[in-house]
Amino acid sequence: MRQQYQRRQRPRHWVLLSVLLVILVILISAAVMVNKATKPLTQNQAHAEAVAKKSGHLTSTSQFYWTNLDTTYYTVAGKNKAKQSVYAIVPKTGNDVTVLKQSAGLTRNTVLQRVWQKNPKKVLSAALCIFNGKPAWQVSYLNQSGKLCYVTYQYSTGKMLQQISNI
Repeated sequence: MRQQYQRRQRPRHWVLLSVLLVILVILISAAVMVNKATKPLTQNQAHAEAVAKKSGHLTSTSQFYWTNLDTTYYTVAGKNKAKQSVYAIVPKTGNDVTVLKQSAGLTRNTVLQRVWQKNPKKVLSAALCIFNGKPAWQVSYLNQSGKLCYVTYQYSTGKMLQQISNI
């Protein structure tokens, strides 16, 4: 009788072990997929930070923004050797890095406040870029009807340079 009881228990352990193994395989697969999906972004961020430190003379970095409307730009926020807060706008090519003092223009929060006054459904991104040769904040958002919109503000004055609606 005791042998029969032990034999019945053995399959339950195998079933439990099999379920745990399947869950483990699913978790590992998900982690690998997330890593592969985010790898290009992390590589671009590392490249932009290295270029900003070399060409823009940043000693530390704090934030990273990415915009891709006409041209791809990576913006790195940080501090320079003089301990000033600056933005380094790095084109995808890595050439012609533009360094701006953060105190010389609009902050990201100020730009986002202006966009939220338009009552969007969701703000997707806000990043610095070069627009018509000048630094500008480019913001993408979804309006109340779910259509994609872009608005571009000049960095130094806050003037609206471009608005694209209902894409």
